[in-house]
Amino acid sequence: MRGRYKYVILGAGCSGLSLCYYLLDLGVEDPILLLDRRSEFLDDRTWCFWDVEPTPFSHLALKRWYSWSLRADGGSVTQTTRRYPYLRVRSADFYEYAVRSLEAHPNVTLRMGEEVLNHSPVPGGVRVETSGEAYEADLVFDGRGLPPGSPHFEKARKEATWVPQEFLGQRVEAQSPVFDPYRCTLMDFSVDQGRGLRFVYVLPFTRETALVENVYLSEVEAGPEEHRAGIRDYLWDVYGLSGSEYEVRREEKGYIPMTSYEFPRRLGERVYSIGMLGGETRPSTGYTFLRIQRYCRRLAESLAGSPKELPEVSAKTDSRRYDLLDALFLRFMHEYPERCPEIYRQMFAGVPADSLVRFLTEKSSPLDEARLIKALPKTPFIGLAFRAALEKLREAGPPFRPGG
Repeated sequence: MRGRYKYVILGAGCSGLSLCYYLLDLGVEDPILLLDRRSEFLDDRTWCFWDVEPTPFSHLALKRWYSWSLRADGGSVTQTTRRYPYLRVRSADFYEYAVRSLEAHPNVTLRMGEEVLNHSPVPGGVRVETSGEAYEADLVFDGRGLPPGSPHFEKARKEATWVPQEFLGQRVEAQSPVFDPYRCTLMDFSVDQGRGLRFVYVLPFTRETALVENVYLSEVEAGPEEHRAGIRDYLWDVYGLSGSEYEVRREEKGYIPMTSYEFPRRLGERVYSIGMLGGETRPSTGYTFLRIQRYCRRLAESLAGSPKELPEVSAKTDSRRYDLLDALFLRFMHEYPERCPEIYRQMFAGVPADSLVRFLTEKSSPLDEARLIKALPKTPFIGLAFRAALEKLREAGPPFRPGG
């Protein structure tokens, strides 16, 4: 066994590296171990978020958009803001910056190429067994994600409203200047909806280069070739690019569970979940990056304060309000996918850009939410809210009647 650590973090991804960064930033000098099964960090994903609050990683953004559009059969909507740009951070830049920050601290050990096999309680701590070694820690934080087939994945899928977001993106370089680098496309629903709710997402970096993603919000289990065909058709239909007029420089893919399931924070007496496994994905949108930053920052502040027990901290500013709104949007997406494109178009058309951004990032005021409710059709959402209330009453059981 290699030794004892104060904290062992499983997974050196966004949540694991962020938590370690915040601990060090707060002056924690206790020994920290990060474990990851990857042998190297790759430029394999993109994180996007609105710049509504400072993070240590916002300066890594290579691109900012102040305008974005949404398209459906009912038309196209473009929004512009001066206050909240939409940021894009490459995973390669995030990993490089985070790891370089960790390397400046001798109390941190990063071990790559070690798969975690098991963790179990020992007196006063946790034993972590990997494919290479065994370690002990006072506390363990599991940020290894939520892979399909894992126990919490299957439990969430069976017991809660579930809308998977499956996507494949290609970073393309065109031979001619066809993209608008000043406006991104958040959702284009004008594509074929025959296999389920689908949209295309376009982040143009220059007039010749862009990230183009084909996204399904349904259980279609599309293979890579189907996604690639969707992107190929879109580039031809919208930008007039044939397959010979652009090159694919890189691909990235993902599967993001959007669910109302309450993921447990505690996985054992001294084991806690972070990141997607901790429920940091916004149920109604799939955005995760800002939630991870908020939770890891608050968690690190709690740990740095040397608490006797780790308090319950949350990434959400007002869980009741957002839980209700997220649950309604998610349920609508699940039950009425064919109506979603027009609902989203009405939302983008009827809500000012800054108000909508604050709602999407859980920074909204009651006035922002009133504007959102005003822009949406009332009947389907009122019906869903009524049904949800009835279901909660049934779950609670019959009322207590003295003498009955």
